[in-house]
Amino acid sequence: MKNEIKSLTGLRGIVALWVTFFHFSYFRSFWIQSVNGKGYVAVDIFFVLSAFLLAVSYSGKFHHLTFDGVQRFYKKRVNRIYPVYFLSVVFIILFIAKDPSWSEFLVNAALLQCFFNPNYSLNEVYWSLSTEWICYLIFPFLLWSILKFKINSWFLIIAGLALRGIVSYLPDMYFDDAPLEIDRSSQYLDIVFGVSSLVRTVSCYFIGIGIAFLPEIKIKKSNFFVYGVVILSFLLLYTARGLFFIPLLSAVIIKHLYSEKRSFVKSFLETKAVYFLGNISYSLYIIHYIVRRQKIVIVDSYHLNNFLLIGFSILLSYFSYLLIERKVKIFKT
Repeated sequence: MKNEIKSLTGLRGIVALWVTFFHFSYFRSFWIQSVNGKGYVAVDIFFVLSAFLLAVSYSGKFHHLTFDGVQRFYKKRVNRIYPVYFLSVVFIILFIAKDPSWSEFLVNAALLQCFFNPNYSLNEVYWSLSTEWICYLIFPFLLWSILKFKINSWFLIIAGLALRGIVSYLPDMYFDDAPLEIDRSSQYLDIVFGVSSLVRTVSCYFIGIGIAFLPEIKIKKSNFFVYGVVILSFLLLYTARGLFFIPLLSAVIIKHLYSEKRSFVKSFLETKAVYFLGNISYSLYIIHYIVRRQKIVIVDSYHLNNFLLIGFSILLSYFSYLLIERKVKIFKT
């Protein structure tokens, strides 16, 4: 894989900020809320981006599976997600959760929330970390199978879209059928618990891997094509069912950002402010909802208060990035 691509890091920052605003604020303006209120689909973009980068990074390493290779992959994934995540779990258990049980702690510590009643989850955003962790576990074997049997990229993309199409029709599947303490989302494709949430994640992984291996199509005035994809993605946020296509369109944009081609989109995502958000995006994703749950009131103005709390979340995430993400490694790799 190439060295770090700043525009892809910047894209992480934009989608993390989108999720943050989605959880914090509601806007009366139709034009603003139609975008802000669809922030949950940003998580699908995270999944697609993760799958894309893993595919291009390990396509040369998983032609043949070895114990050492798979072990090294798992160690890197643990180093990437676990330090900030585990410390956030411990923090919630010690200072926020009311009468937490050992079963809650163990389910969360093991990142198994997607298989259990969502009542066990200590943070609303943990569902996506759980499903992505399961995808990490199967990824070496999935990629090996794709490479060995030369599975067509279009087949993966179509399979991903098919899974995405059926996910909202799947029944609840998880251990412990106790009454839910959280409300189900009424929004299209906002599936955040049970095996269905894992299917949602796998669908995005198929799309991301499929696009990663899809031969680049040479298009005249390709920059205008990418601008068109960005505009179409934005317009689809004003629809209900159009969200179905967001992962696919985001994969096309990611493919462009990964290329050597320059564009206004790429330049914007590489700016210092956006790149900064990208670097702290993982910590921001976890921390912002912990701050959100405290319902802190600094000023009476609803929107100003939320902006201040988002700023506070960004500040905490910056320190988390410096002191935990960059410093703490569980395994040597």
